[in-house]
Amino acid sequence: MLVLGIHMGHDAGVAVVHDGVIRALVERERHTRVKHAGISTIEDIELALADAGATLDEVDCVAVSGTQNWPFIFYDSDAFRFDFAPDLDGPLGVPAPLRDGVRAHMRYLANTRRQFAEMIAIRFQTRRDFAHLAARPVDASAPGFDFHGTREFPIYPQVWDRNLSLRALRDISPEDLRKGIAPWIEAKTFHLPIAVRLRDRVVPGVLLSHHTAHAASAFYQSDRDDAAILTTDGGVNRNQFGHSGGLFCLGRGNRIYPLLPNFLTSGNMYMRVGRYLQLDRGEGAPGKLMGLAPYGRPRYFDPDLVGNVYDNPALIFPTADGADGPQFMASAEALIAQAHRRMREAGLDVSEPSAETKLSRFSKDLAATTQKLFEEQGLLATLTLFELARKLGQPSLNLAISGGCALNCPFNSRVWREGPFETVFAPPSCDDSGLAIGSALYLSHHVLDLPRQPQGAETSTSAYLGRRHGSESVERALREAGSDLVVTPVGDAAQDAGRALADDALVAWFEGRSEIGPRALGHRSILADPRRQENWERVNRVKKREAWRPFAPAVLEERAAEWFQGAPLPSPFMLFTAQVRSNRLPAITHVDGSARIQTVSADCGGFRRVIEAFDRETGVPVVMNTSFNGPGEPIVETPQDAVRFFRQSELDRLYFDGFRVERRGGGPTTGPRP
Repeated sequence: MLVLGIHMGHDAGVAVVHDGVIRALVERERHTRVKHAGISTIEDIELALADAGATLDEVDCVAVSGTQNWPFIFYDSDAFRFDFAPDLDGPLGVPAPLRDGVRAHMRYLANTRRQFAEMIAIRFQTRRDFAHLAARPVDASAPGFDFHGTREFPIYPQVWDRNLSLRALRDISPEDLRKGIAPWIEAKTFHLPIAVRLRDRVVPGVLLSHHTAHAASAFYQSDRDDAAILTTDGGVNRNQFGHSGGLFCLGRGNRIYPLLPNFLTSGNMYMRVGRYLQLDRGEGAPGKLMGLAPYGRPRYFDPDLVGNVYDNPALIFPTADGADGPQFMASAEALIAQAHRRMREAGLDVSEPSAETKLSRFSKDLAATTQKLFEEQGLLATLTLFELARKLGQPSLNLAISGGCALNCPFNSRVWREGPFETVFAPPSCDDSGLAIGSALYLSHHVLDLPRQPQGAETSTSAYLGRRHGSESVERALREAGSDLVVTPVGDAAQDAGRALADDALVAWFEGRSEIGPRALGHRSILADPRRQENWERVNRVKKREAWRPFAPAVLEERAAEWFQGAPLPSPFMLFTAQVRSNRLPAITHVDGSARIQTVSADCGGFRRVIEAFDRETGVPVVMNTSFNGPGEPIVETPQDAVRFFRQSELDRLYFDGFRVERRGGGPTTGPRP
């Protein structure tokens, strides 16, 4: 059974899953070179199928997900679109009692079509942030252009419309909990049936919510038979478009069960504070805030802000027309106001931060406070989820997390150390780039009941699912490299690169299929010697990043416990923070003694052999690893991308497929060994 998973919001992508095995994931940003690019097209679909060695004719069914409140936009609806199919029979359809709900949803979307058309005009044609994410002009008058509106959960139990604070959920009786959601769970139908056009074919499919796809991505890739699932991201509204913010779910065998929305504001708070501090105007703000937080102290923390939006009614900003429900979750504003109040009480001036003052004491302390509040809210949410599962008679000691908030490594590690679960798993593409995979796995297992397959949850190899670039592509890139570069065949590129790193060269390593998700895991990486303090600033200069931003270590899996502690091991996806046990790694040790580790197992190919070679040269089984890209751009994808970046950078060497690339007249930067 060949299943397509298509995510159509920002961080768009197409996954190909065959009999439960992930064959390919094409992330739109990688080939458009627009970071977080949205709106999947027929070209993305055909790229993914070609990479998996399949064609449109072999597709059996399709699963589609989107970004909350984004319309589903079709550039060429004659080649690719979907339509609702309320009368679809078979496993992809919905039971007869739910079909009226599907038809009601279709009527709702028809009645709000004008509203979504205005949204497209405002967001994707006039606002730079959304127009940029579209990666190509959105012209509603163009031939073949069409769209569907969206709603996060068109069908859901009435209990979801209650004011569900985390504290109230922890106190709810098992009887009331089961009564509220039992019919919903028993239905096992959390999707809408659709018919999908793929050029001259129409195949059956399902449309599932954003957070259901997140939950599926985490659970099915965890290789656990059971898990409690927490999803949370930057979604903020619970309005006429449906619920957002995140879900509490359970995973059992082949099934995913969305229990309740969690109404967390953590992700939105984190992003808005980062933008307030002028760290980044776009999606990069949370990552920079996470890096800034260890420089400060959580001076402005207020325990009254811990919880979801219903735990503190002051966080709800109603709309001007008094529409029902929280239209804006204002925890960021509440936190900033608290910080200003504390400053005034201390007799300090309150001024708006600027790009020049982002490293002020106020900015550092507000970042630290935001991180602490984020962690406390998340810990309360995991405790609540643990209790919900227990009250339903489905306890689990495994936690699977997904959504953009799962990129917060200190939080993940703290939940593992202090939370009620024995294991904590986040997939490598836990952000929206993994929704195509989650959609396809949901259809394969929850809907079609295909047997689950091992996904390799404990090795980085399960992240190497991006596009293939054969030897002919490498050779073409080298032929086109130009006379200013010298290309040298090397018999053992890993040994050569390890020795160059020991001699303090900055090395770009390009190998095989690209990593999925936002973290470089050794196939599109820039590497450096972690023993040299100056490499922290040096690599930031090469990548044109702020000098204070930290870097991550990649360590041989079996040696990780010798050098790091306080994180689950193995930790193959750079999603947990550990404490560094040695003073020999200053270039990857943050100011609080932490590091965002990646453990590298024996099956990780050439990247593993680079670290082994560096270990033989230095006695240190650790290298600095950061993504092979410049500011504001995606990780490099093709050999041509790699050569282009290398030429314009201060990197010393580029390696791929047995070749070493250097500048003519210049070798690696060398210096005395520590």
